[in-house]
Amino acid sequence: MAAYLLLLLYPFVFFTPNYRLTVTISSLRSNDGTVYVSLYNSEAGYPTDPNKAFRKAIVKIINRKAVAVFDSIPEGVYAVGCFHDEDGNGKLNTNFLGIPSEGVGASNDATGFMGPPKFKDASFPVRMNTSISIQMKY
Repeated sequence: MAAYLLLLLYPFVFFTPNYRLTVTISSLRSNDGTVYVSLYNSEAGYPTDPNKAFRKAIVKIINRKAVAVFDSIPEGVYAVGCFHDEDGNGKLNTNFLGIPSEGVGASNDATGFMGPPKFKDASFPVRMNTSISIQMKY
């Protein structure tokens, strides 16, 4: 009897809902290159270390917009960082002071003071299928 009850409850006890996150990036200054999008589930590495991102995507630009879709995202708090790789070299170009010379963006359109934005300023909850928008800044 106990084994039968456990078998009936298994889907409810061990099921963790997952959601879809759609990120639309607009205000790109050209259709050249691609947009690198990093999704973080903690402040570790946000937004400058994509190796610490929870998920990553490289997306095409169409009509000066890019859309990244992340499936199977568990409920939680996340932040997105992205950059427009206009020249296709796979990295964010900066000037001699370290200031980006290509477009950058963050969820909540968060900006930093004398550096990149903080995770807490860019974070948002995912509790259902979620769509966010980011305006690329140059």
